[in-house]
Amino acid sequence: MKKKSLWGFWIVVSFIVFAGVTFTMVYISMNTNVDLVTDNYYEKELKYQQHIDMVKSTNSLSDQIALNFTPTTLVVSFPKIAERTKYSGTMNFFRPSDKSKDFSKDIRIDSSYSQTIGTDRMAKGMWRIKISWNVGNNQYYNEQPVIIQ
Repeated sequence: MKKKSLWGFWIVVSFIVFAGVTFTMVYISMNTNVDLVTDNYYEKELKYQQHIDMVKSTNSLSDQIALNFTPTTLVVSFPKIAERTKYSGTMNFFRPSDKSKDFSKDIRIDSSYSQTIGTDRMAKGMWRIKISWNVGNNQYYNEQPVIIQ
């Protein structure tokens, strides 16, 4: 009895398996949702030097922004560097795990140089609070991670 060589059959099978794996990976890659951190990434990249300057000016302040939690609120306390009517800007609440939960608030500080925000809108877990604020012509930026429990 002579054994038959099946090397041609195995070459064809290996090509079919390779093509199947390749098409499967392409299908999975095309159907995976990839959320970018921001939609206008390249525009923000060009403004990065301005961001660096704002961070430097914030770090040069003697007092920094403080975040205080109560069970239902977040109190953001700003440093007292000018009249409170000169403060403006926005606070962006960024949820890294779910872009749909991101929101922002305008800065409106009270007589104690703080702003109170309810945490009922914030799901439990990690948040990143990005605060861009102005006092007169000076621009400042602060970013802090927060865990809501």
